[in-house]
Amino acid sequence: MAAQHDPPDEVLVERTLNGDKEAFGLLAERYFRMISVLAYQKTGHRSDAEDIVQEAFVRAFRALPSLREGRKFASWIYNITLKLCIDWGRRRERRDDTILLDEQAMSASRSGRLSRVQEPVGAELEMVEEHARVIDTVGSLPDKYRVVMTLRYVEKMSYKEIAQHLGEPTGTIANRLHRAMKMVQDKLGTPESAS
Repeated sequence: MAAQHDPPDEVLVERTLNGDKEAFGLLAERYFRMISVLAYQKTGHRSDAEDIVQEAFVRAFRALPSLREGRKFASWIYNITLKLCIDWGRRRERRDDTILLDEQAMSASRSGRLSRVQEPVGAELEMVEEHARVIDTVGSLPDKYRVVMTLRYVEKMSYKEIAQHLGEPTGTIANRLHRAMKMVQDKLGTPESAS
């Protein structure tokens, strides 16, 4: 949560739109850790995560005039970062799958085991696709649900910390997280006991 003397996001957005580049620097500083954690969690590679974070802030700065409500900057920059992570994952999957399948097919064709190799590769691809579905599903949630999911499961904040960060009652946060999980489960078709 921003300190009492720090201007709220909407003020910093407005100042940035009026040409104050330092205001955008304050926004970047405020949300750097949140999107860095997200990018690193999704990529598992520090340099790739750093590239995604940099690109997220560049895109946010360029598209800032399209942000209708400055107070929603946190969920907006999160969404930009999440989409960049998903794109990164898809590019990597295509590259890795091609390499993996080529290597395994070559090896199997030499040893005559092609049919036995196809089963583990198929199972691995299904896991990758399922992970991408979960990320896409969370990314498709309305802002207020996506943000609490991020703060809880990416930032590892407690309900109380999330409530303070968003300026909402703790009960509202608990309810919102419960609804967000239910939405994700409904969209993915998973039973509620799976959470």
